[in-house]
Amino acid sequence: MCSRNDEEDGSQSLMEGKTKLTWTEVCQKCSTEKPVIQILQIKHAYCRNCFLAHVNHKFRSTLGKSKMMKPSDVVLAAFSGSGKSNAMLHLLHAGLSEQSHKRFLFKVQVLYIDEGAILGTSLEDRTANLQAISGIIEQYGFKSYYTTLASIFEETGSKCFPLVKDSTLKIKENSEEELKNLFLNVKSLTAREDLLRQLRRKIFLQSAKELDCCKVFTANTSTDLAIHILTDVSLGRGSQMHHDVSFCDPRDASVKIIRPLLELSSKEVTYYSVFHELESIYIPSLCTKASSDSSIHNMSKQFVMELMENFPSTVSTVFRTGEKLGSTNTTNTCETEDNLCIICQMKLDVSVAACSSVQATDFSRLISSLGPAGFDNKTLSQLPDTSKDSLLCSSSTSCCSDSDVQCGCHKDVQRLSFPDVEKLCCYGCRLIIHDMENTSSLPESILHKVRTRRSLENMRESIQDFLL
Repeated sequence: MCSRNDEEDGSQSLMEGKTKLTWTEVCQKCSTEKPVIQILQIKHAYCRNCFLAHVNHKFRSTLGKSKMMKPSDVVLAAFSGSGKSNAMLHLLHAGLSEQSHKRFLFKVQVLYIDEGAILGTSLEDRTANLQAISGIIEQYGFKSYYTTLASIFEETGSKCFPLVKDSTLKIKENSEEELKNLFLNVKSLTAREDLLRQLRRKIFLQSAKELDCCKVFTANTSTDLAIHILTDVSLGRGSQMHHDVSFCDPRDASVKIIRPLLELSSKEVTYYSVFHELESIYIPSLCTKASSDSSIHNMSKQFVMELMENFPSTVSTVFRTGEKLGSTNTTNTCETEDNLCIICQMKLDVSVAACSSVQATDFSRLISSLGPAGFDNKTLSQLPDTSKDSLLCSSSTSCCSDSDVQCGCHKDVQRLSFPDVEKLCCYGCRLIIHDMENTSSLPESILHKVRTRRSLENMRESIQDFLL
């Protein structure tokens, strides 16, 4: 029987236990030097040299035990200017500089993605950030390139440009405006952050293919991935969790996304950067100056950070659990293009039984948005004339009313309804579509897939009608 009084909640005894913990007098690795950093618990206290060797070993072992890296590989390392991305480049440079059989044999190129268009950053500030990032990469001797987030709207031409000293940012005004309109079209910060995450992934893949790279390295730590796990579950992306947090994301057949820092926590990477005096560049993001409850990602981040402060080992448990949850279905190799989401390339998880929670959620959303007069009482289906933004661009807008302005909204390429787009998206991406005023601002690469699949469906229906 528990001896604790009912009025006690255990928090006082927990804090008393924490205050009794003291640092060990010597490093637990070499047993000679005085420790300068504590990892997880007091027993994991390291001196400076042992800690740096510990981080380097975990980084190298993560790449080595996967057995995915080949000597002929060309790797594209994503660099954002943050401390963790600089730490990743420093670890790669150290591995390539080894004078022994342990030396990395693959080649490394670096990519920086400029996202200033959606943040409202001036062209002068964006150019200054670009030149500062060029100075950091230059000290490692890696061949570097840059691209912009707006390049997702460009269909032809080169999208990656060499990043050298005194580089100037090359932008296309039309693509920049389309990108701004896309994010202005999304109402909530949660949906905008999720959309940005998916667009980054597409930029990584298209840039790697343009530069003939077979793998992309991202600087996601175990702390970042724990936040992604909670965010994915909250956004209905639980089935995609394994691809989003595991060592390798194999969704694309020709380019794999690798996370070599997933065995390291954000605390370890930060101390590594401090001990090596690595530079970092602060670049604002969508959630800069936003409150902790402004988006699901921010709430998950606050929860994980508070958990890491009081119970650091629990964060690792969250990450390990999420990494194992989807391991039984890790690839899309057996799936055809028709069964994959047009945005995230994951298997469509919305073709389920009629009595599923997904169907109940869609029906509830339909009734709430249309009201009692917006659907057929007998079939419980949406009436054709009450569809919300049934076309991507309404004919009542000012651009269409002016005959002198050619907005292209009446062209056949843009006559796509919301259901046309939604049915080709997974549940998580459907939430992004539901949060948009209209889908005309989506990149042409996505709309082209919608038109292609709709044409195939129409062809199949015509053949079936003919046979019947």
